[in-house]
Amino acid sequence: MIYQRDQILKDLREYVLEVSFDKVDGSPRVMRCTLDPKLLPKTYLNEEKEEKEFHAKNENVIAAWDVQKGGWRSFRIDSIKYVQIIEGY
Repeated sequence: MIYQRDQILKDLREYVLEVSFDKVDGSPRVMRCTLDPKLLPKTYLNEEKEEKEFHAKNENVIAAWDVQKGGWRSFRIDSIKYVQIIEGY
């Protein structure tokens, strides 16, 4: 299945998503992540412009906040296996 980058970014800004993908080394990964400002660290308010610039420059990569590990992670759009909205996070 081909995932639409803009739709994923839109959903990340509103929800926590579970994203299954293959890492660069080929190993599988499942990550719960978001770009919802309510769930991001307070420093994000200062970094929001940088995040949007990153996504404008890197059309094949999405960076998001991993809510389980508490850090920024990224994944390639072409490596996604599935994306699912996690309700009630």
